[in-house]
Amino acid sequence: MGELFDVSTETELCIIGAGLSGLALASAVRAQGREVTVLEARDRPGGRMLSQNGYDLGPSWIWPHNHRMLALLSRLGIDSFPQYATGRLVFEDARGMIRRDLEFATMSGALRVAGGLTSVSDALAEEIGDSLFLSRPVESVAEDATGVTVSTAGQTIRSARVVLALPPRLATRLGISVPEVPTWMAGQTKLVATYATPFWRDQGLNGDAISHCGPLAEIHDASPDGASVGALFGFAYPGAGRLPEFRDAAVDQLVRLFGPRAATPDEVIFKDWSMDLNTAVAADQTPSGGHHMYRAVPSTDRLIFAGTEAAPDNGGFLEGALAAAGAAHLSLDTVAA
Repeated sequence: MGELFDVSTETELCIIGAGLSGLALASAVRAQGREVTVLEARDRPGGRMLSQNGYDLGPSWIWPHNHRMLALLSRLGIDSFPQYATGRLVFEDARGMIRRDLEFATMSGALRVAGGLTSVSDALAEEIGDSLFLSRPVESVAEDATGVTVSTAGQTIRSARVVLALPPRLATRLGISVPEVPTWMAGQTKLVATYATPFWRDQGLNGDAISHCGPLAEIHDASPDGASVGALFGFAYPGAGRLPEFRDAAVDQLVRLFGPRAATPDEVIFKDWSMDLNTAVAADQTPSGGHHMYRAVPSTDRLIFAGTEAAPDNGGFLEGALAAAGAAHLSLDTVAA
């Protein structure tokens, strides 16, 4: 990774945000031999792509129609495997009544990345090399007639153009006026519980569960390819992840749904994205009820929005992040021409 000194710097292109969109765009620009500087507030690349011990705490799935993501995995030499979908789903209604006789798999056909999606962000970060600067939160962005001034950690960077590869809601903190666009999944908590084996499969269950009691609203099999060990992950109901009893309540729920063998997980890890200041704002603590209809966010000649919430298609998804990166790249090439 690069090292910025506390002096004014000039660059052809500055990308703010090293999530999937920012990383993919920077890699493409570097491949053209062009100058780029990528600033990331976190101490790691990947943005909302976050894996711990090989388990994804952010997005997990790629779909067969996600041609951009599949092409990227192929280029990087990263394997994918099918989401486990053999067996029955568990359903818990609001009264606590449980059914285990539903022959249905909610994510049948989806693919997961071997070792977690961090392998993708790490590979892209390696390609970018010393153009990527971590732990560099941006304080303000100011556009004028000849360029853009970016302030970060007491340093001023002057750039011909800036790409905002981050949720539009975060851009408002930088002094940029943008339309109100919800950040997809920013209000969610995701929990993973690991076990010695995927024991639920022995019961004819596929690991899927839908619950109207919580604290987890939906659960899926998160076991690695080959099922050398077992894992279940769940999305919490809004706000549940901030409660001190959340972990224990989630394990109790797994026992209700999958039986007593769920009572002693080897590890329980979770991420409350609504409390991540590099992902969410206060408005994200109350997630929207459904998937927002994302579309491209209006840009100027010098300020271009990327990020999955600014995608021309597949907004909110990994595929949308790559769509936004592609659209930003095309815009840069058009202006350059």
